[in-house]
Amino acid sequence: MIRAEGVTKIFGSAPSTALPLMEAGKGKSEIQAETGQVVGVHDVSFTLEPGEVFVIMGLSGSGKSTLIRCINRLFEPTAGHIFFQHPDEGELDITRLSDERLRLLRKYHMSMVFQHFALFPHRSVLDNVAYGLEVQGKPREERHRHAQEMLEMVGLGDWGQAYPSELSGGMQQRVGLARALATDARVLLMDEPFSALDPLIKVNMQQELKKIQQQLGRTILFITHDLDEAMHIGDHIAIMEEGQVVQLGTPEDILVNPRTEYVARFVEHADPTGVITAGTIALPFDSQAFTTQSESDGLRFVAANDLTELRYGLDDQGRLQEARLGEQRLEIRSLEEVLDSEARGARRADLLMHCPRETVLRQVLRGRTRTALPTLVTNAEGRVTGLIDEPQLIRGILEKRGPSPDSEPQPAAEEASS
Repeated sequence: MIRAEGVTKIFGSAPSTALPLMEAGKGKSEIQAETGQVVGVHDVSFTLEPGEVFVIMGLSGSGKSTLIRCINRLFEPTAGHIFFQHPDEGELDITRLSDERLRLLRKYHMSMVFQHFALFPHRSVLDNVAYGLEVQGKPREERHRHAQEMLEMVGLGDWGQAYPSELSGGMQQRVGLARALATDARVLLMDEPFSALDPLIKVNMQQELKKIQQQLGRTILFITHDLDEAMHIGDHIAIMEEGQVVQLGTPEDILVNPRTEYVARFVEHADPTGVITAGTIALPFDSQAFTTQSESDGLRFVAANDLTELRYGLDDQGRLQEARLGEQRLEIRSLEEVLDSEARGARRADLLMHCPRETVLRQVLRGRTRTALPTLVTNAEGRVTGLIDEPQLIRGILEKRGPSPDSEPQPAAEEASS
């Protein structure tokens, strides 16, 4: 949808004097001291795929807001190219569009949501939402009908005749989001849209955005300095430092494998339970920590080396068919089934739970309140790929990484005694 190649933005009267110093690896402060030019963005490349939420984050002054303004040329890039996949004309180089074609691109295909709402105080909420459609030349009845639909989507269906001054900050931000959605633009550029909101309202807006994204499937470039926000809403995250992208990846990638000390400090206090997945921390089922105990009735019974009384019966495809604790046959259920139907109470010692590899740890933790036994992890074909006992779960939360190559399962006391 959008592809950035080597985007650079330098502020100052002689930006060309800074380029050789940037290529030589000098930092922002050195370049400013020597040339008087300020590096906003330096050689940034990324691809924003259709329908994804791509988050750019960093501390104040890292270049993230400058970058998003280069994407729609509110700032003219000093160097590099920005490509947009137009539905009718194919790939366009935004950096080379005429002013008229750029206006058309912004009018029909690219909307922006700002941090400070930017609502017209003299217009009603409905007319604020309909403003982009008015610019497009849509008839009044049509734009009001569509604006009303967007207000319903953001939970403000009854507020169309009110004015911005009558709304709370969170409600005003919903109006700004509805206005951006109303134009049917394929790309939303969101520059720290929730940063001015109170924490609870901010969380509600994040959830609202995820819900709307599921319904509409827009392509979103989202700027934030809040790591938890980035982890919560982003499909991919680019972390910026001094104008450069220092790491780009999925939220789990960045949390588990920070590549620089700067990124490591960023993620140090992040909540991993909604990001890290079961497949990442599970002890591999094909490792030396497990052995085959017996075979019968077409099943191979496997056990962890230090908890041999808990055995897993697998078919020839590696799918779980049976489980036993000593001579007791266990009930086998999916995590989803357990959370949907199992009543809260004492943790059961006769219930074995399994979950897909992509299940986040928060869900695994919830399931662990219902059973005292380790959780098995399966792939898309249903084959058992790993096991999570309590030490593995704690390790994943505290250390934000999976098992080391030579790790052995260390069951919790209640597991070992079950």
